Amino acid sequence: MSIAQDIAAARALLEKAERESDPELKAHALDEALALLSSCDPGETSESERRLIANLRAAHTRRLLAQLVSLTSVSMDAWFDYARLLFGELKDEVEPLIGQDPQLRKNYERFIKLWGPQVAEILQKQQTDPR
Repeated sequence: MSIAQDIAAARALLEKAERESDPELKAHALDEALALLSSCDPGETSESERRLIANLRAAHTRRLLAQLVSLTSVSMDAWFDYARLLFGELKDEVEPLIGQDPQLRKNYERFIKLWGPQVAEILQKQQTDPR
């Protein structure tokens, strides 16, 4: 697949994730889309493609953070999927967004507390201290 095709496929998956009502399917579509975007070699992408990838990641991270309040009754498995995304793949987008927007921070914190701050802390440490 070309980079343009990967970006288009990722965009379609991101839009599918946004519309998805099943939390586990939403997380899966997000994960797939992010994997596609991450597979785009920066050395082979144009400046406009790199900007588009960054904008897609930021915009859909913002949307995910806004939607976290609706994910109040997710299974522990789905919660781990989202926590892994928030603390891992999307960490670089999450931190500035929750730093700039108090409502997004509140959504984020409320979601993290669903299954306990201790579990969230363990996941965060695993992402920052891979052994």
